[in-house]
Amino acid sequence: MKNSERLFLYMAIALILSVGLVKTEDEEQSHSTSVAGMEKLLQLEAKFIASLSEYANEMEKKLNVVRGALVQMQAESDKAINQTEYYLSNPLNAFSLIRRMHQDWIDWKIYMEEPIGWSHVAFIEKHKAELPNQADLQEACLAMQRLKDVYNLKVMDMATGLLNGKQYNTSLSALDTYELGQYFHKHQKYQVARDWFNATSTWLMNHTLFTPIAADQANMLYMFAAALVKIKYYSIARPILNLAMKLGNGKLDAVLLKLDADIERLSRDEPYIIPETETITSFYQTGCRGLFKSQLKFHCQYKFGPSSFLRLAPLKVELVLLDPFIVVYYDVLSPLEITELQTYARPLLRRSAVYKAGKNIFQTARTSKGTWIYKDHSNLTINIARRLEDMTDLTLEGSEGMHILNYGLGGHYFSHYDYFNISTEIDPESQKNERVATVLFYFTEVEQGGGTVFPKLQQIFNPQPGMAVFWYNLHDDGTPNNKTLHGACPVLVGSKWVMTQWIKLYPQIFTRPCRKRHTF
Repeated sequence: MKNSERLFLYMAIALILSVGLVKTEDEEQSHSTSVAGMEKLLQLEAKFIASLSEYANEMEKKLNVVRGALVQMQAESDKAINQTEYYLSNPLNAFSLIRRMHQDWIDWKIYMEEPIGWSHVAFIEKHKAELPNQADLQEACLAMQRLKDVYNLKVMDMATGLLNGKQYNTSLSALDTYELGQYFHKHQKYQVARDWFNATSTWLMNHTLFTPIAADQANMLYMFAAALVKIKYYSIARPILNLAMKLGNGKLDAVLLKLDADIERLSRDEPYIIPETETITSFYQTGCRGLFKSQLKFHCQYKFGPSSFLRLAPLKVELVLLDPFIVVYYDVLSPLEITELQTYARPLLRRSAVYKAGKNIFQTARTSKGTWIYKDHSNLTINIARRLEDMTDLTLEGSEGMHILNYGLGGHYFSHYDYFNISTEIDPESQKNERVATVLFYFTEVEQGGGTVFPKLQQIFNPQPGMAVFWYNLHDDGTPNNKTLHGACPVLVGSKWVMTQWIKLYPQIFTRPCRKRHTF
């Protein structure tokens, strides 16, 4: 296997299939789409580290045996070499030499051949199915691309832990940035790929990889340089190769010099890459970046009715818009209620789907994990259901359950409508399933990103624990209101938990009868 090919093998470089990749539920792992899901990976990695530590202890124990024996053997050998004839003329020494060469060195051969760490290899093999697969790695790369594009981040900033102007105590390694460079290269975003490969080169100049491929530093650098030459990034390969030559040993001199000559020859024809400029920014991206013009709050008040309960415990409500009708409720869920809902949801989270052509499918337009909880599940959900009816003055009869979601790496939901807009001429009965309204609860604050943006309204709502946004998806006459287009901005830093309650149209026949369109 060629050195450059070995590098691809070591780093598990994948062929990126398609940005619009659709996966079936049976084969979907989607580790990156939920922070709660990735917690399991972190726990598994801790077990792997503990196993590797035990493996190191076993090796160290064996090494101590060898080193302890070497001290005695070297002392005996030095004594013999310094006065060979005198040493061998003593029958005790002669006999011991014959016995050692007949027995001890065979024993040492057997000892050196004894395998170490097979139990730890078996442990990793046992948990292999729990590890991220090729699709997970592709999805993680796509998430990083999404964060870069939506928040207009610089590659070197991302690589060094500077996210949207805030410095974090973390960074990407050369293997991380190289993988991302490969991803963008395969998607023909050559300038971005070059930026990631530059980050790789910069990292290698100042750090050492803690992986098996870095055991021979010079050879590892040569493999990086060779791989970059293979995809025609000669100018980036050169400093890596220069460092390899500086650290190289006799065996690598010839191959290093040949590669250096190849770079010298090929770099004259290195393709010129036109720097990419940002495309026209969509209102979705503008909103996610916090660039909408600030809007004065419309009206704030306490909701005291019509239920008897609200007279005793009114809700804090803010009227944001009249068309569509959007209000925000504050402190409608307590920290204890949020914790109980999260505890219920964690073990049940599954990849979120998109409803399309009459069925649920997985798409990159929506990346999160969720589960359903129904209003009669417990006293808590019964109380929340009553609170929902008090908040909205609508009935939950016939509506779907509450959908709890957790977002992961770059987790988002691209701009969409909550209504189905099913033609009543084709299937009059289908309008019974139409969603007249949406209530979106936030469980957590998100450090960066994760807002809910309404592009056509140029309005964004940033998560606050216990807050809920309520809006009507349909006009008064039951027709869709296309101003309700909304999306979930990618989570840049943080863990975003939300709960959605969609409210069906048909059961509101007495609480909100269909009437003539009202315009404001």
